[in-house]
Amino acid sequence: MREDLPDIDEAGLRKISRIDRAIVKMRRADQGAFVSITNAIEHHLEIWPRDAETIRLLARALQAFLAARGIDAKTAGFEAQLKSLTEYS
Repeated sequence: MREDLPDIDEAGLRKISRIDRAIVKMRRADQGAFVSITNAIEHHLEIWPRDAETIRLLARALQAFLAARGIDAKTAGFEAQLKSLTEYS
């Protein structure tokens, strides 16, 4: 972790960055809706005190939105990252 930003969860941010990159690669018209959820997760990974339940709920919201749009996280290439965020502690 960078000393000037000690409260940031860098591992969590790497996971959300991978999800963001995969969403961009899908080139969907509704990309902005996905990004709004990942931005909310990213924000909560950057603040202190961090609320793990909020991160888990936002990750579940992303899962639900993926399902509603018929997108498989495994096929999209970020299943492990999303699973990790839904189990965040």
